[in-house]
Amino acid sequence: MALKVIQANVEHSAASQDLLLQHLAEWAADVAILSEPYYVPPGPPPAGSHLSVGGTQIALGRTLKYLGLTLDPRWSFRAHFERLAPRLLRVAGALGTLMPNLGGPSSFSRRLYMGVVRSMALYGAPVWYDAMSDHNAMLMRRAQRHLAIREIRGYRTVSADASLALAGSMPWNLHALVLAALYQWRGDQRSQGQRPAPREVEAERARLEQSAVERWRDRLAVSRAGRRTCQALLPVLEEWMRRGHGRLSYRLTQVLTGHGCFGAYLAQIGRELTGRCHHCDGREEDTAQHTLESCPAWAREREDLIAVVGGDLSLAAVMARMAGSREAFAAVQTFCESVLLQKEEAERVREASADAPMIRRRRTGRWRGRFALLLPPP
Repeated sequence: MALKVIQANVEHSAASQDLLLQHLAEWAADVAILSEPYYVPPGPPPAGSHLSVGGTQIALGRTLKYLGLTLDPRWSFRAHFERLAPRLLRVAGALGTLMPNLGGPSSFSRRLYMGVVRSMALYGAPVWYDAMSDHNAMLMRRAQRHLAIREIRGYRTVSADASLALAGSMPWNLHALVLAALYQWRGDQRSQGQRPAPREVEAERARLEQSAVERWRDRLAVSRAGRRTCQALLPVLEEWMRRGHGRLSYRLTQVLTGHGCFGAYLAQIGRELTGRCHHCDGREEDTAQHTLESCPAWAREREDLIAVVGGDLSLAAVMARMAGSREAFAAVQTFCESVLLQKEEAERVREASADAPMIRRRRTGRWRGRFALLLPPP
């Protein structure tokens, strides 16, 4: 039960609530009521202000926890998300330990784990969506990015936009928009004396989700982080989300994101002096696209790939074929597994070489800890 008392000042408000609570004392004792005073006027409550309930003094607060939501005087829900975000990150971190990049649960299980945290994040969405700010969206985005990276088995440096697109996971604030709009639509229908059938509700949900995907597509189109991956997925975003075949592996994700065993990436994070390719004449920069499309060291593996997906090995063309064909997905995955395994083995050999510069030597113990400090933040 929520008891709202409006008075011109704190003293009168406290006196009014004390009087009301005296009449409710016996009933409150039976049902173990919890009283949480909530100070609404702008600014903090006066020092020492409190209410007395059954001889117990309860200090006035600036927020109120009610039915799982944290309310504040401005209905900005900032306090709600600031309390929620650490919980989401803790749960996401705990679930992340169950999802290693190599091995671990299936893609279905990873999506299931992500759905658990999404349900926590979107609780009460029809109530708080109108107050969704960039700050609140950013707090949710952190947990979603962490889980998306674990789902796609990617490096922790993969951007939020790229990881969500590869995971086929629409940003949670857009999911909240769908829930809020559907709730409003059902309320409007009932106010007109109509009770929509389940198939009508599902049709409206599908329409709202389609609209949300279009908004997501517009965001990805202007995204700077993970641009190569996002631009490749834009033409087939919905097909990629709804495909029923193929799972992303650790090495396949490296090629799709460009974050992995490539000279350009290793130079970017300080593991290589230059980004040159060690597997050809060294004149080309060793990028994911160079590995996929042109490095002569992988010509044999590339011939097998071209036989299935065709001669256009631009990332957009490759991902379009992957989204539409189980055979194409398997062919790309086979290519990535074979080539990246060889690149990883060659990298280990270079790390173990006595002639390798200090920056290239394999990190162990304290060296590994120091190197971790040089990595970009998650």
